[in-house]
Amino acid sequence: MPPTAPAPEASPPETAPVAARESAPTEPTETEPVPSGGTVEILIVHPVASTARLIRETLQNFTDCRVVTTADPLRAFELALQKRFGLFLFAMQSGELSGPLLYELISKACTAGRGPRRLAPAVIFVREKGDPQLPEALTRDARVRDVLHKPIRIERLLQSVEGVLVVRDPTAKQEDPQQER
Repeated sequence: MPPTAPAPEASPPETAPVAARESAPTEPTETEPVPSGGTVEILIVHPVASTARLIRETLQNFTDCRVVTTADPLRAFELALQKRFGLFLFAMQSGELSGPLLYELISKACTAGRGPRRLAPAVIFVREKGDPQLPEALTRDARVRDVLHKPIRIERLLQSVEGVLVVRDPTAKQEDPQQER
């Protein structure tokens, strides 16, 4: 009796058909751009509504981003695990959870695979006059882009987000695509 061929096994992901590989969900990598559409989402957590509004409106007017604001750090933690943000702006002291502690919790959750990415995005802290200094471990963290001191200067805010967002000149004349026709 001739030997029978072994039953075909399920092909590993590397040899799966291209259509199957393309439709399969992939895990985000650290080098993957934030959202595929090109617009970066930013999470702002600040207990003072006027400060959060200043930051939100500055970023919306000078960059192409979507901004989510909240005064509740626990809600911010939930949002960070649900959505894919490209940048965080946290108050140093925000109610029952400080900004650095919130960032550490989000970083640990992302590393454990609980969020939409493996590494937490960059963060900028907003510091009031009476707030404590940033912990030593965070001052050496490459993801900490800046610590802004109040009162916030718009130029300084835009400089701190420049590596993550493209800052545009609001005085430059923008071309209207309908005029080209």
